[in-house]
Amino acid sequence: MKIQTRRTIRKYTQQPIPNELLNQLLEKASRTQTMGNLQLYSVIVTRDAECKARLAPAHFNQPMVTEAPIVLTICADFRRTTDWCLARKASPGYDNLLSFINAATDALLYTQTFCNLAEETGLGVCFLGTTVYMSQMIIDALKLPQLVFPVATLTVGWPAEKPPLTDRLPLASFVHEEHYQPYTTESIDRFYGPKEQLPDNQHFVEINNKETLAQIFTDIRYTRHDNEAISQSLLQALYAQGFLSNEDLIRAIPMTVCETRPEVLDCDVVRFQNNKEKWVAFVGLLENRPYEIFTGLMDDEEGISLPKSVTKGKIIKHVNRDGSKRYDFQFQNKRGYKTTVEGLSEKFNPEYWNYAKLISGVLRYRMPLDNVIRLVASLELYSDNINNWKSGVARALKRYIPGATVDSEEEEI
Repeated sequence: MKIQTRRTIRKYTQQPIPNELLNQLLEKASRTQTMGNLQLYSVIVTRDAECKARLAPAHFNQPMVTEAPIVLTICADFRRTTDWCLARKASPGYDNLLSFINAATDALLYTQTFCNLAEETGLGVCFLGTTVYMSQMIIDALKLPQLVFPVATLTVGWPAEKPPLTDRLPLASFVHEEHYQPYTTESIDRFYGPKEQLPDNQHFVEINNKETLAQIFTDIRYTRHDNEAISQSLLQALYAQGFLSNEDLIRAIPMTVCETRPEVLDCDVVRFQNNKEKWVAFVGLLENRPYEIFTGLMDDEEGISLPKSVTKGKIIKHVNRDGSKRYDFQFQNKRGYKTTVEGLSEKFNPEYWNYAKLISGVLRYRMPLDNVIRLVASLELYSDNINNWKSGVARALKRYIPGATVDSEEEEI
């Protein structure tokens, strides 16, 4: 297929793609340009119907995700390079935004080269621009480790359609000689007028009750509200994958101080060991950040007893008639039934509860996690039990700071 006649293919035949052909294309594409010859990308090949079904919601359930024989997710990957450095007595410093940009550039160059090669063989390809919209869903579905981030998705198969060629702006609209040339009203009319006069585009404007084609993009397809919401989710996912520090995230997204605790908060369950004692922490989350914490010894008889498979749930606040509050933990078991552990505050040592309220108050007012952990560590406590509690709180919060190290005495269980 010549580049001048390439088409985006969204419908495919059921003819399988031979593994040999796919591997040849994937290998040939690796000859594309790459920063420092590091090949900062990885490709996840999805063939299984159930796995494609898990990816589909992240792409707004576009039918080609489940109907295409193969879905490729191309990821910016500094994990492999980092692991190589660590194995060779080198000190990597790739947990930052610049490294993500470099790896994303590598991944997108690879993606385009693969598309060209695949289309030359007669395969059809659709590039999904939705990959970064719900990146965390893709990260979870594909079990991507830190320093790996999805940047492109391709559906691939033998074409079952031949759609018309889409229009393109003229060369003069995007090529600037020597320096950037500002656009004028006249040049905008010249460059965009033909696009706006296409019958399909005029029909699109009409059926959406808009005045101009540009309003389709600003008011319907890519709205400010959606762009800002997706930007926040993207930054939070970059933080979770280790490409942004907590300080970077704070600067990028002003943290919301929510003084009135929501009735229900998502919750992570963190199990760990201190001095051979088993501990558990329930970390309530708001905007994917710690908002409150309950923690103490695990006690099968009088305290907390949970199946080991439970790692997430919800913390529900109840206000009693006398004004007192109770916090319950609710989770869903393997059979889908909800199970509630009532009175988290009553399950642990009362002294732990008072300190937990103090730490939760600090979290609620959005002190940076590094500072919260330093505050907890600086508390001068005189009981071995409460000092173990202090270590447990620090251990539970460290997991929300990418790259934070954990003492060998505090390994998760």
